[in-house]
Order: sequence, then C-alpha cells, then structure tokens
Amino acid sequence: MSARRLFGIGSLALAAAAFATRSSQSLGYDELFTVWVSSRPLADLVHQANLDGFTPPLFYALVKLVSLAGLSNEDLRALPVVLAGLAAYLGLRASERLFGPASRRVALLLIPGSAYLFTFAHELRPYSALLGCGFFFLGHLGGTTSEKSDRQAALAALLGTSLSYLGLSMVALWFVECRRRCARSHLVLVGLLAGVLCAPGLLKAFTLAASSVDSRIAWSERRPALSSVFFGLVPAPFDARIEALSLIVLAALLFSACYPKRLPTLAFPARAFVVFTLVLLGLDAFMPIGFAPRYFALSMSALLLLMAGALTRLGRAGLLVALVLLGLNGLAVLRYLTVLPSAREDWRGAMGRLEGRLSPEGVLLAFPFHHAAVAAHAYAPRLVIGGGYTSRTGPVFWYEPPAAFGGYSFAGLKRIDDAGTLFGRFAPGSDLCVLTDEPDVRKTAALLGAFEALGGVEPFDTGDPRLRAFCRTRG
Repeated sequence: MSARRLFGIGSLALAAAAFATRSSQSLGYDELFTVWVSSRPLADLVHQANLDGFTPPLFYALVKLVSLAGLSNEDLRALPVVLAGLAAYLGLRASERLFGPASRRVALLLIPGSAYLFTFAHELRPYSALLGCGFFFLGHLGGTTSEKSDRQAALAALLGTSLSYLGLSMVALWFVECRRRCARSHLVLVGLLAGVLCAPGLLKAFTLAASSVDSRIAWSERRPALSSVFFGLVPAPFDARIEALSLIVLAALLFSACYPKRLPTLAFPARAFVVFTLVLLGLDAFMPIGFAPRYFALSMSALLLLMAGALTRLGRAGLLVALVLLGLNGLAVLRYLTVLPSAREDWRGAMGRLEGRLSPEGVLLAFPFHHAAVAAHAYAPRLVIGGGYTSRTGPVFWYEPPAAFGGYSFAGLKRIDDAGTLFGRFAPGSDLCVLTDEPDVRKTAALLGAFEALGGVEPFDTGDPRLRAFCRTRG
C-alpha cells in the first residue's frame, strides 16, 4: 500500500470516528461563543473577535461560511472534524519527512489514534486546525531544509497565528531556526505580518496584565495534570503516581533526542516542544491563563512527532509500545464519550428545560450573564433573559431584562449594591428563574439568599449539576 493511501486511510479513520460522535454532547461555552460571534455581520464579527482578544477572526469567518449550509449548532463541528482529519494527514506526512518511511506504522498508531486530536475534533474552536499547522510547520522546518521549505514553514506559522494567537510561538521558533539562513528582508516581513495579526491579542494581554485583575481563564484550581495535557488522556482525578510516571516518560523522550547519538531530525521536535511549552509558561506568568490542555496544541504536535521518531528508533519494540499507547488513547476516548458529567456542560438540555418551565412572560436571570446569554441565543432564542455578575463581597452588576449579550465590552452594566432590590422590580406573581454556572458558591450566596427571601422558591433540575437553577413557584 502506498504511503499516500496509507496516510489517507489513517486520516479518514480519525475523521469518521470523530464525525460519528460529533453531536453526542452539547456545545460548551467557548463553542457557544463561536456560534454567537459567527452569527454576527462580517464587520461586527471582526470587531467582536478583536474585542475578545483570544481568537483571531479567521476561524469565526470559516464557521460563518460553513453555517450557510444550514447546519445545526452541533453539526457545525463538522468543520473541526474535517480539520482534524487534515491535521492527522499532515502529521503523518511530517513524520515521514522527518524520520523516513520506517516511521509510517508507528506514526499511524500515534497520530490518528491520539485522544488529544480526537477530543479537539469535537470542539468548535480552532485547535484541530492549529495542530495541523503545527505538523506542517515542524515537518518543513525540521526536515530537509531549503529556501522553499523555510518559506512554507513561515506561511504555516502565519496561518496558525491567524487562527489562534498561540501560533505566535511558531513564528518565534521560525526566527530561531532561520535567523542565519534567511535574508533579513524575509525576517522583517514575517515579523511585521505576525505583529499585525497579533495586534488585538497583544493589546488584550497588556490590558489585562496592567489591570491587576485576577484574570485566570481556567476555573479549576486543580493542579495541572501532565498525563492529560501532554499525553492525550482525558482528565481524571489527580494521581501523583501517574503524574510522576508521565514526567519520567517525558524526560526520557527529551533525553532520547540527543543520546546515545544526536539526530537532528529527532532533536528538532524536542527543541520545538521546549520552545512552545516555555512560551506558554511565560505567557501564564505575564497574564495568567491557566494550564488547560487546549493551550498546549502546538506542544502536543511536537511531542507526537518526537514520540514517533523515538519509537521508530526502537524498531519492533517501538511498534509494540505504539500499540500500547493506541490502546490507552482508545480507553481515553471511551471515557471522554461516556464519563458523567460530560466534559462540557449540558447547555442544550438546560435551556430546553428552562424554556419549557418559564411561561411566555417569564424571565430568566443569569449569573454570570454572558454564559447563559450565548446559550440562550443558540438553544432558546425566545427566552426573556437578564442578569449580570456577582462577587464575594462587592456589588452586583446588572443588565435589565430583556437583554442580549453585546460582546466583551460589557456596555450597559448597572451597579446595584443591594441584591434584594433586583427582585423587587418584578411583580409578586411573575414567573422568574435564576440560573448560575458559577463554581464558586460564595460569589452567588448573597444573590441566591435574596432570591429565596421572596418565598416560594424551589430548586429546578437543569439536567446538569454544574448549571444550578432556582425558580419561584408560579401563582
């Protein structure tokens, strides 16, 4: 079987598996935000993406283009599924370019079989596309180099940057590798283009860093699990023994790139892995973003290639190890699809239940507002919604219903010092529900206490324990 056919089958197998399960889960908040931004007129789409400052406009524009086919919200995941299949193909090609035909079987087991890649094939975000850019970039920059391959690597880095600001680390690595062999004019051009593409993201980063606000994106305060971030395993309760083993395996992989004999094609993905990971650690030190697995997409592309090269050197023993890793990733995929609660909140089910519970004149008050607002936009557009934002000790910031999410400018918020006055705006017999997905119960304690003080308030089952709702008995 030819290499092209072999690689095509591997990529299609991943895409088929991901496509068959793409609608098994509700869209999560980040995905719902993608749907909301992509539904805007093109000029406002660009404005909202730049205002957000975490994802450039290109991916939202691609989703908008796909949505013209009339797909449902979950079916829009067909885009990242296709991009994940392309990423698998590019990863296999990169492995052959770096390590030769002997790496084909090992790479087929590791790359299309990666639970990490499978997971992000299900997410309506640009990470599967970023993985593809990373594979193409590493294959061309670390293989047989030429002016053409350097130029193609630069284009891949810039494309990755236009899909996610994380792509800037590819530009940084390109400069490190090409600074002595590329013309200065080419270096300047790539630097200028990268600066233009990253301007909104850099502005957001400096704004957040200067605000001295606790801006951590990651809600979870759990320790980052190396096994889930770097080895594609679905997050599980933290186990120090598994993490220690993962650290040993990672150190052995990096060591194998230089000893017993240094191979340039193996040392390059190890170097790239270190650069990509250090960039993320530096970013987190400057503007805390947490250690969610999605931020390590480029590190993962380098690690998968490093694993493919290291196991290829072991011959049949390496192929056996790759089979074991394929089995582990298969178990991780099974857990991802079956574990309860699922990886994403069930906004689809919750909004359907609340829409059925509230009368046409009823009002949903959501805290924090923008999470429920974009979910209502996707799943219950007829709901009348209001709400705002709370804190442990500070005031409530409030949108009077009916309200619609207007983007991360948060214009129109009103400060209210007494949470009890919020609910006095509504007639005693009005149909009213309060919804929160805030994991810190201290932030909503005063608000929910004021709501329960109205009397006749009962918990409402949203179908997901992470989405807590309380409704006042109709009457």
